[in-house]
Amino acid sequence: MKSIIITLEEKITVKTALLFTAVFAVFLWLIDFSPIGVAGLLKITGGANILDYETRYTAQEGYAMLEALGEAGRAFHLYKIMPLDIFFPASLMLCGFCWLSVLVKYVSKPANILRFLPLLSVINMLCDWTENAGITAMLINYPDRLPNVCVCTGMVSCVKQWCVLGLLISAVVLTGAAAVKKIKRGINYEA
Repeated sequence: MKSIIITLEEKITVKTALLFTAVFAVFLWLIDFSPIGVAGLLKITGGANILDYETRYTAQEGYAMLEALGEAGRAFHLYKIMPLDIFFPASLMLCGFCWLSVLVKYVSKPANILRFLPLLSVINMLCDWTENAGITAMLINYPDRLPNVCVCTGMVSCVKQWCVLGLLISAVVLTGAAAVKKIKRGINYEA
C-alpha cells in the first residue's frame, strides 16, 4: 500500500493538480450554483436545503428537512442533484489528493508519515458516497421512514465535514511549510 501511494504521489505534478482543480470547479459550480444543482432546488423549495450541508442530525431533524423540501424538491434532489453528487466527491478527491501529494512531496522526505495525508481525500470521498447512498434511500422510500439510516447518514455527514476541514487545514499548513522552505532555499542561495 505504501509503495502504491508513493508511486502515485511521485507521478502527480502541479499540472495534474491544476487540471483536477478545474474539473472540481466545474462540478462545484454544477452542484451548488447551476439551475440543476442546489441553486435550482432552493428556487423550488423557497430556501429549504439538502441534508448534505448538515452535520449529525437526528431522524426527526433529517425527516423534517426532507419534508420541508416538498414533493417537487425531493424529486429534484433525487433526480438532478444526486446524479451530480456521484461525480462531485470524486472530483474533490482527485483535486485534494493531487494538491496534498504535490505539497507533501515538496516539504517532506519519501519515508515521512505525511505521505499518507492525501488519503484523507479518499476517506472524504467514501464518506460522501456513503452519505449519498443513505440520502438516496431516504428519498426513494419517502414518506416511509428509515430512522436508523437517517441517523447513520448524519454521523457519516459529520465525518465527511471533519475530513473536509482536515483537507483545508492540511493544505494551508503544507502551503505555509512549502513557502517557508522556498524562502529558506532562496536565502541559502544568496548567502
